[in-house]
Amino acid sequence: MKEIVIATSNPGKLEEFKEMLKDMEVELHYLAEWPDIEAPVENGRTFAANARLKATYYAKATGMTCIADDSGLEVQALDGAPGVYSARYAGEKATDKENNDLLLANMKLQVKRTCRFRCALCVAGADGKVQVETDGICEGMLLHEPLGDNGFGYDPLFWSTELHMGLGEATPEEKNKISHRGKAVKKLIANWKKVK
Repeated sequence: MKEIVIATSNPGKLEEFKEMLKDMEVELHYLAEWPDIEAPVENGRTFAANARLKATYYAKATGMTCIADDSGLEVQALDGAPGVYSARYAGEKATDKENNDLLLANMKLQVKRTCRFRCALCVAGADGKVQVETDGICEGMLLHEPLGDNGFGYDPLFWSTELHMGLGEATPEEKNKISHRGKAVKKLIANWKKVK
């Protein structure tokens, strides 16, 4: 059984990884098990750079193989914002609601509402060397107000053009089939032999 640490403190992400990796022979660990490890500064300009930064950092810090993702929402009318700042769009300690409220305010006069979720995934071995990198995209439209009570982050504002429903309405199983993270994890599983 392979032991792997998932480099996130986001409970929503943790549940998604648990579900998506449930058929793999892995024992998952979470950052909460290492409360003394300080988070690195995520100063990458791309999702891939931040995922790599987190995977290598936490692999070395924990001495375990690490899966890290960096993901967020890109809104075409806002030139790709919030992008890599998705989790802290309204400030470093912003809540999901604060981020969503700011995004809606910034999009108030916009007619074009095309957007996408993007995920970059990186696996680093205990020595900090990168083993696998994958990515995934989920296309959609930004809603004018929240819809549904499921998911987290910007999910209530995202209309999936694949599911023909809001991600806030989708079940976890429905979301994982088409989500940016789901697609990145599927690619990871296809390259699982490279994970050591």
